[in-house]
Amino acid sequence: MKLSLCTTGFKEWDIDEIIKWVAPMNQDVKGLELWSKHIERFQEKHGPLDKLAGLLETNGIQIPSISAYTTFSKLWNREQHISEVNQATKLLDAAHQLNCPMIRTFAGHVASRNASPEQWSETVTEFQKFAETADLYNVDVAIEIHYDSFADTIESIQKLVNDINHPRIKLIYDAANLYVDQEDPMQVLDTVYSHISHVHLKNYHYNLKERYKTTPAAIFNGDVDNVAILKELKRRQYSGFISLEYFGRDGFPCLRESLEQWKQFMSIDTFIY
Repeated sequence: MKLSLCTTGFKEWDIDEIIKWVAPMNQDVKGLELWSKHIERFQEKHGPLDKLAGLLETNGIQIPSISAYTTFSKLWNREQHISEVNQATKLLDAAHQLNCPMIRTFAGHVASRNASPEQWSETVTEFQKFAETADLYNVDVAIEIHYDSFADTIESIQKLVNDINHPRIKLIYDAANLYVDQEDPMQVLDTVYSHISHVHLKNYHYNLKERYKTTPAAIFNGDVDNVAILKELKRRQYSGFISLEYFGRDGFPCLRESLEQWKQFMSIDTFIY
């Protein structure tokens, strides 16, 4: 398992600043999951992406995924849908240039239980079409498991990957997102493991009735049993990236504490917390 950080938590920073901050931690942090806007901002200031590729290589940083906020489900608004597809296609090109294996997307803009059969079918078709485009770039399309999306329950996640049925479609596993709907993260991991190509790691003290009162916590301090999840990933010999994902001022101290907890976890064969 290799550790990376989601740059979505550093929205006010430029990518140069993030790289400078991460570089001294290269014994532990091996990658950055890039937010699409960081790439756009870099191009506006510095031009071609080969400059960014060189900067990343110099600092020994890999890019496991590039993240945007596409859903492929808003087909009633043709202009918005075309904009999403164009944005995602640009990310495929950026991923290819940066030697990044996948781009992140969401599937659907509403919870799976609220999706009409027509919405579901249309979104599946759009993913099948986009997967063919992704194949031209040799880049995967990773759907993040997330509440209030078509990939929010064990049944909907299974149905989604089975209905799309394309080898370019992968999953980003996120146990904290599953907690919102009280889905069993270990059961989901076991059921869809063969489709998982990336993992997000974070934690919260949840208020499920009033979500805005939910507060971030370090990875081993919140309501999600991340110790059990990481042990299971270790047992399965998962060798991919795991991205710490924290947002904003309140999340930054949790990110720092999580880095220390990760180092401790990785240094002990039989970890007890």
